[in-house]
Amino acid sequence: MFRHRNAAAGDKMTRSMGLPFAALVALALWSVPAAEAMQPGGPTNYIIDNETVQAARTGDDKALKAALVKGVSPNESGADRIPMLVLAVGNGHLSTVQLLLDNGADPDRRAPDGTTPLSLAALAGRAAIAEALLAAGANPDRPGANREVPLLIATRARHAAVVELLIRYDVDVYATDVTGRSALDLAEESHFSEIANLLRNAGA
Repeated sequence: MFRHRNAAAGDKMTRSMGLPFAALVALALWSVPAAEAMQPGGPTNYIIDNETVQAARTGDDKALKAALVKGVSPNESGADRIPMLVLAVGNGHLSTVQLLLDNGADPDRRAPDGTTPLSLAALAGRAAIAEALLAAGANPDRPGANREVPLLIATRARHAAVVELLIRYDVDVYATDVTGRSALDLAEESHFSEIANLLRNAGA
């Protein structure tokens, strides 16, 4: 009843402005400053509709732990279906990532676009987070968005520390992208000598 009255009032107001109610809502959301809407470094298409999900995104471990103790799943996601673990990785919150993993979060759980926690850590060069994921059982060869494996992602982004870490976890150094190029091919083409040497020493 309350929602219907509000919606009716909104329709009346927006008719007087010559705008549909939905357009006004969209305008209001668009006008929120980017700094308030999202921290840099994380997925850009999530919807904040859940306090627990928001806690994971912002690194509020106290609030997140309280929710987990109450029985909230560590694999919870918002309306956009982006897992909390992906949000925590994307925003660089190592302690939050570890908290979720310690409470049973799936380290390989994908976002709707195919992004995995490990592929996102590889892209951002977050070696400590990548190691936490791998120690928790993340598959080093599981493809992320665009079907690229973390090794290729880390190589393209020139994150030698992540490449070295993946090699320690027995990554497939022969994996190729859609064009048939391996990580070594990519490193040599871009003159990433440190990464190329790591891959050669690993048998690539």
